Amino acid sequence: MASTNALQALIQAARTPLQEWPHRYPGYRAMGYLCSYVPEEMIRAAGFTPVRVRGTTAPLKRVDAHLQSFTCALCRSSLDQILSGELDFLKGTLFAHTCDAMQAQADLWRINTDGTHFVDTVMQPVNLGSSAAPHYLEAELNRLRERLAAFAGRAISDEDLWGSISLYDETRRLVHALQMVRHRLNASQFFAVLDAAQVMPREEFNPLVAGLLIDLQGASGQREAGPRTTPPRLFLVGAVLDEPRLLDLVDELGGCVVGDDLCSGSRHFLDRVDMQGNPIVDLANYYLRRPPCPTKIHPAHDAGHYLLEQVRRARAQGVVFAIEKFCEPHAFDYALVHPALDRSGVPHLVLEMEQTPSLEALRTRLQAFLEIL
Repeated sequence: MASTNALQALIQAARTPLQEWPHRYPGYRAMGYLCSYVPEEMIRAAGFTPVRVRGTTAPLKRVDAHLQSFTCALCRSSLDQILSGELDFLKGTLFAHTCDAMQAQADLWRINTDGTHFVDTVMQPVNLGSSAAPHYLEAELNRLRERLAAFAGRAISDEDLWGSISLYDETRRLVHALQMVRHRLNASQFFAVLDAAQVMPREEFNPLVAGLLIDLQGASGQREAGPRTTPPRLFLVGAVLDEPRLLDLVDELGGCVVGDDLCSGSRHFLDRVDMQGNPIVDLANYYLRRPPCPTKIHPAHDAGHYLLEQVRRARAQGVVFAIEKFCEPHAFDYALVHPALDRSGVPHLVLEMEQTPSLEALRTRLQAFLEIL
């Protein structure tokens, strides 16, 4: 497997506790976000670095006074971090209109942060295929542009937006190239690189990945010594995967993740913005044409068929659903998509992820599934 300076730097960035962010990137101002529907390009155009707030497995200290125990681990863990002061370095946080729990999360952050912490919710349409959706989202992005500009104390020009879009499109291009050689990385390494993209300034991330690609593409032309085995090929599905030890288990048990549809994984980097002339219009079109996550709908989108096509393109042998406990949208989505897998004879496994999961239980179920494959 790959072992380069660039790869090690990216893994370190992904695995470093978030509260150390201002010490690692002293020349940047951070603004948090929790969902892929938040337009990172606009945050950067306002002069801030988007930093994705993720859940942790650390013991929760203060959140029980604010959220019920049957709320998903991402909401509980991220709120506990802001209540504990671990995210005080963030200048603000942007939320997206997705599930009810995340809507409540935005209100709780407003109540429990001081007046200097910027909080807003990007209200995307639920029906992405509605004829009114483009105009609605354009108006919403213009509203966000004005709010961010007022908070930053300066206007956000079209040139600012174009520069930001270009930088983030370059990231998406690099990640797409990385997916072409992902077999040179194990699961833990590949997703650590994607995690790093969501916390690092892209000005620093992009050159590191470009260097990593040179190493990996060069290694692809080398013959591997010793006997070759074909590991079971897995496709991962779910929301935000905040438990990297699951990926360690896949590697340890001899599995190979050949594709994914994770909100914190490849889904976050799909496609590129088609720059036609108006950055707000082009950003709106980009976020509307992405395949909808389980919190959105599109009349022309068949979730089961879409997943099956992804599995076939990746030549995966089985699908693992890593679903956060109490995440109703993704649980309902599983009910919609698994019949398509059943009809096509594609084996699948559901792993219910908790804030502090039982690794031995995960190991037992995953090992049995890999043996079936």
